[in-house]
Amino acid sequence: MASNPCSACKVLKSVCTGECVFSPYFPSTEPEIFDRVHRIFGAENVYKILSNETFSPLQREHAVKALSYEAEARIRDPVTGYYDMSLAYEKILNNLKEQIVSAKNEIVATMGPDKVP
Repeated sequence: MASNPCSACKVLKSVCTGECVFSPYFPSTEPEIFDRVHRIFGAENVYKILSNETFSPLQREHAVKALSYEAEARIRDPVTGYYDMSLAYEKILNNLKEQIVSAKNEIVATMGPDKVP
């Protein structure tokens, strides 16, 4: 038995061998990550994702990060979740693109078209 069980095994009150599917992705030092993911998606669904043999360890790590991010967004806003945050970031990105176009137009107006990068 591992002396320091992973946060998933702590929450699920099971014995952690250190070789469980959760331990590489949910360390005992960050129990809030598994708690969020478990509340939104359920331990069984997370287990199914992490047990998928077609995923590489890197893909599993990315999946855990995505699940954690989505779970946090769902806890903050249960209705729209990540979608609302995505719209906000898209609006910021579009605003920055407009500022770049405006700056290029200003350069053209003051220095001429041959000076635009």
